[in-house]
Amino acid sequence: MENKKDAVNIGVTLSTQLISASLTMIAVLGAFATFIIDKREVGLLFYALIGISFLTFIVSIFLGGKGIDKARKSGFDGKWNLDDTKKSFNWQALLCGMGLLFFILSIFIGKEKSDTQLDRLSKTEKDIYAIQLIDSLRQVEVKQLKEEIKLLNGQLEEMKVTIKTDTLPKTEIGKTEKK
Repeated sequence: MENKKDAVNIGVTLSTQLISASLTMIAVLGAFATFIIDKREVGLLFYALIGISFLTFIVSIFLGGKGIDKARKSGFDGKWNLDDTKKSFNWQALLCGMGLLFFILSIFIGKEKSDTQLDRLSKTEKDIYAIQLIDSLRQVEVKQLKEEIKLLNGQLEEMKVTIKTDTLPKTEIGKTEKK
């Protein structure tokens, strides 16, 4: 009877530790899922694995509690029935391990998200460079246009002088005084 009691107590202790481990893994799972969703492009498989992992941890906790309750009832009756609690504890351990396996598999799902801030910064730098290039080309064009305007103004002034001299009465232009 004492051996059965010790075995059940060991089972209850292990079950309690597995419940603690499952609760811890649920917290880790939540933090990890948040991080991965933020940093990676994930699909339906990731969500399925995370969901299955979460559910197996929950069921593991439930079965552990059920096993502890069976151990308490059998101990209260003085029977210390090891078979009833053993099944619950075995399933609890198996599901906790499966939850861990699904969690590990979900780590490798998805591809790296491009860093949108770096992409935007790079695009902005390219845009600034293009604008600067266009601005420098426009400055060259403006300088050339200014030079052409000066040249045209000079030609216009020459034409005005020519036009003035051509429009003067001929008598005055070629006139020589005879005395």
